[in-house]
Amino acid sequence: MPHPERLGPRLLLVTAAAGLAEALGHRLEGLGYTLLGVAGCCAQALDMAARQPVDLALVDTQLPDAVEDMETARLLRESLGVAVVMVADRPDRESFARMGRVGALACLSPSSPDRECLATVEMAWHTARRERRYLASRQCMALTLDSLNEGLIVADAAGRVRRINPVARTLLGLDPDEALGQPLASVYRLQGEQDADTVVLADRNIGRHEGRLARVGGQALFVEQTISPIRDPEGERLGTMVVFRDIGWRRHSEQALRQSLDNHRRALEQTVIALTVTSEKRDPFTAGHQERVSRLALAIARDLGLSEDAQEGVRLAGLVHDIGKIHVPSEILAKPEALSNLEMGIVQGHSEVGYEILKDVPFSWPVARMVLEHHERLDGSGYPAGLSGEAMLPESRILAVADVLEAMTAHRPYRAAHGLERTLAELRDGRGNRYDPAAVDACLRLCATGSLPL
Repeated sequence: MPHPERLGPRLLLVTAAAGLAEALGHRLEGLGYTLLGVAGCCAQALDMAARQPVDLALVDTQLPDAVEDMETARLLRESLGVAVVMVADRPDRESFARMGRVGALACLSPSSPDRECLATVEMAWHTARRERRYLASRQCMALTLDSLNEGLIVADAAGRVRRINPVARTLLGLDPDEALGQPLASVYRLQGEQDADTVVLADRNIGRHEGRLARVGGQALFVEQTISPIRDPEGERLGTMVVFRDIGWRRHSEQALRQSLDNHRRALEQTVIALTVTSEKRDPFTAGHQERVSRLALAIARDLGLSEDAQEGVRLAGLVHDIGKIHVPSEILAKPEALSNLEMGIVQGHSEVGYEILKDVPFSWPVARMVLEHHERLDGSGYPAGLSGEAMLPESRILAVADVLEAMTAHRPYRAAHGLERTLAELRDGRGNRYDPAAVDACLRLCATGSLPL
């Protein structure tokens, strides 16, 4: 039996059966594992797994919730990347097949001996770790190749070339796929070096260098190169990446890069506009809300003296802060009366949905996090994470004030507009406890000078 203080996976138990939760939880902790908690349904499991690092989720196959066990397992795995072990006594062949289809790594029987319980968890944990390392390696390789326009070579830990892009083949004078599987030293050589493998792979050479690159046919090319290690999330070295460019084309490359950045900014701007239109098509009663919040947030940020770059980030976040409402049924959005607790919970999920939509968009600002936090409050009474104080981004606190100001002064299907005075009274009352005091003061100053863009 493992020592109680041994390092092991952090577990989340998903079951609505109190007896099973108590018995299995006690056994797992007795085997030395860290039990983070027990979730009684799919929604609670997803929420708990999103709030803390979970290595394995143990999902009861007898969940009574509307979202059944296999769907819960699938969502945990696909949405949050949590490895899943199903919990069932004497599952049949069809049950095993369903477990396999949702990506479960193993099935744990609550009545099995401690030795079998330990083996099941350990095997699933190590399988999950291997999968994470493999996916990290594949994603890293694909990302480096797809993201760069310079010559790029990726070698594995043994120093053999696994990926080489077309620019690199052209600069080296190689035929397509000629270098794959070859030692990096035989493909990429700097003239004047005694040991090309040492130049490329040694940690002392990590970083940026310039030199003459030997090409097929004997012609040399003066290049600027960057050598970087590729590591998995646990720090294990997976290989080496070499990025290089012809310095003779530097001016041309810099001009092309500037154009690419301009195009990227324009593309991002158009993407933001498209996302804004998309979300407002789902909620016509609040059409223009995001644009008005964006203007208000920008005015507050400018009054507070934020840099122009930071102001632009706040402006873009305001334009898409409610994009997550595309997951809310239109009948709830347009409901002309107070929402039920269930409906309110669905609506409140839009912050997290918005974050999931935006988190991988390559903004130059933490737009996704601002969207996630725009309903948080300084005193921790907000959602989705109940953040408080400095845990929120300063830009998020600005966006929160702008959102409250616009929402209260605008008409909604279930209420009339509150009016500016009542709205400002709410901000004054919440200043320093619910709302950022500097943002509220800036809002009041803008109102007093007639500069509030309502």
